[in-house]
Amino acid sequence: MRVLHFGLVAGLVALPALAADDTATKQDFAEQASMSNMFEIEAAKIEIANGRATDAKQFAQDMLRDHGKAASPLADAAKKDGVTVSQSLDAEHLEKLDALRKSDAANLDQAYLSTQITAHQQAYELFEAYSKDGPDGQLKNTAAKMLPDLHMHLTRVQGMANK
Repeated sequence: MRVLHFGLVAGLVALPALAADDTATKQDFAEQASMSNMFEIEAAKIEIANGRATDAKQFAQDMLRDHGKAASPLADAAKKDGVTVSQSLDAEHLEKLDALRKSDAANLDQAYLSTQITAHQQAYELFEAYSKDGPDGQLKNTAAKMLPDLHMHLTRVQGMANK
């Protein structure tokens, strides 16, 4: 009886630890996903305001629209899973935006497209991994639903950069 009791107590102690790990994983994903989304929006604004190439500016317009629409479902899913999304960018993303702002007009379009390839590769990998291996919940479902759009964005920007 004591062994069973100890096993039961040990099992109960492990459950909150697993729940805490799930919450930390969800929080980490929510923060990374929302930062990625905010970065896409802010980078698009820079390209729209200062870019020259019509196709890059159109891509930026589409990113502004698509990533603007993605913010709400992501925040709602995070809330349902008991975590929060980032409200501001981290230093790394701010530095990338600053570099885009400092690009001269002749190089901005290429710099924008280059950042978009990297950003969309990272976002796709993040969402793909989370949709497969993340803890069950709304964030996992939302990541899976957003994956096709991220793949389409990545394919499109890669094609534009290879022209």
